Amino acid sequence: MACSPVERISVLPSLEKPLALLFVDIADSTMLYERIGNVTAAALTQRVLAHLRRLVEEHRGGVIKSLGDGLLAAFPQCDDSVRTACAMIGIQDQYGLRLRIGIHFGSVIEGVGDLYGDACNVAARVQQIARPGEILATQALADGLSPDLRGRAKPLNNVTMKGKTVPIRVHQIRTVDDADDDAIDSTTLGFSLVSEAGHRMVTLHLSYRGQDITLSRALPRVTIGREDSSGLRIASRQTSRQHAVIDFTRESFLLTDHSTNGTFIRSGGSPPVVLRRDATKLVGSGLIGFGAEALDEGQDHVVAFRGELA
Repeated sequence: MACSPVERISVLPSLEKPLALLFVDIADSTMLYERIGNVTAAALTQRVLAHLRRLVEEHRGGVIKSLGDGLLAAFPQCDDSVRTACAMIGIQDQYGLRLRIGIHFGSVIEGVGDLYGDACNVAARVQQIARPGEILATQALADGLSPDLRGRAKPLNNVTMKGKTVPIRVHQIRTVDDADDDAIDSTTLGFSLVSEAGHRMVTLHLSYRGQDITLSRALPRVTIGREDSSGLRIASRQTSRQHAVIDFTRESFLLTDHSTNGTFIRSGGSPPVVLRRDATKLVGSGLIGFGAEALDEGQDHVVAFRGELA
């Protein structure tokens, strides 16, 4: 029986070996099931995953395991992982959905049907912070690319990761020329805005240029960005097309930044919070700057927020 390329380079399970690890999943799959129904969504998911598997195999990689609405693949060469990721992004429109992809290069230990090691955790984290339709890769992966592919890697920001004392540099892999805003060198700050003990936010009011949106259990999510399709469209060149998402989860409102320039939060007398590919809870009231510091509610990139506590 023929082995996959990854299996062919296998060594003893107890030994480490370097691989390029690719995590991919279908963005907003829960909303997909709600929109088209369980049976249709499940069938579509299986077709997409089958296509993704073929792309992995065509680029000399091996699928390690399926992960519900996504999969983990491994490649001996960094170039092949990036070519696969670009091919995956290229099939999105065939299925009317968006994929999120994260790639990292590092040492792993092979087990039965799985890989183990810190590199797996890093690749998974990078995939989680990717925007729908985006490929993110670590510095370690970018360093292993040939010159022609290295030019597709656009440096973004350093991202803090659980268990890591030093932030990890993240790059966006561009499949076509990207006219979005230039990246800014900076480090992610993972602060949380702390509410009064025992209090939970039940509604969050957003105000932007006469438009008001109220998030609650009934409306648990809003996408924010420069795209016309955004739930809250920000008419500012400083704001990315798919800048951020606010979700109602576990009785709190979580703002997740997916942007190039970052999200800046001012609340009361607290020090400003700067998010770059990170998340924080929104508590109390204040201003959010999507792409630049929030100095005044009248700025074209600034949204006012107000939370109501129970």
